[in-house]
Amino acid sequence: MRNTVSAWIVRSILLVAALSVVALTGCDFLDQLFGGNPPGSGTGNTPTAVITVRLDDPMVDRGDNPDHHPPIFYEFSALDSLDKYGDPIRRGIQEVAWEFGDGGTRGFEWSDYVTQHLYYEEGTYTATLTVREPDTYGSTTDTAQETITIGPGWLKINSVTTSPRQDGQFDVTIAVQNQSNQALKRIAVVLLDDNGWTARGADVTLETPLAPNGAYTFATVIGSWTGTLRAISWWCYPPSAED
Repeated sequence: MRNTVSAWIVRSILLVAALSVVALTGCDFLDQLFGGNPPGSGTGNTPTAVITVRLDDPMVDRGDNPDHHPPIFYEFSALDSLDKYGDPIRRGIQEVAWEFGDGGTRGFEWSDYVTQHLYYEEGTYTATLTVREPDTYGSTTDTAQETITIGPGWLKINSVTTSPRQDGQFDVTIAVQNQSNQALKRIAVVLLDDNGWTARGADVTLETPLAPNGAYTFATVIGSWTGTLRAISWWCYPPSAED
């Protein structure tokens, strides 16, 4: 009987101690107890955002775009980011959001730990990753940035001229020059106004490939537009092995 009473007293003391720990540490303790990793080297206050960027473009992979002309795809990863304890962030717990520096975004509602983005034009862009802890952890955030420099497009746009037609549309003439270091069999441009795409511009497969520094003039027809009409170089292709 005395041993039974002693065992009951010991169990009671251990139970009270465990409940005291839970009361003092709350959800953080429970998270670590039920499936979470032990606290790492983090501050315990905010997560640590770590952004990883790599070129991930099918034309580059095929060898058709050795100079990395836009439009071009990049991949962004948040997988090296850490939670507030210094452990890897986990889907369904920490949320992420992206800003790609060209106006493109992926918000917290997506929480894409890995995402891809297409850059249309040359320029220097600053991509920003934001990592956010859940509400139960105070919604604290951290950001990381990476700068990406995109070189010139396939074609230099020398001029864009427009002429009204009787049917209310416009004839458009686009003079371009091959600024790639390779001959191009198929060349394309896209026209934009202040609201975005106006038309898919012009796309042509040439009988004779356009040599580096070679010039070409597109002719196309579009409807009305707002603001400034401009052209950008689109995907172009060198001659294939069959040509």
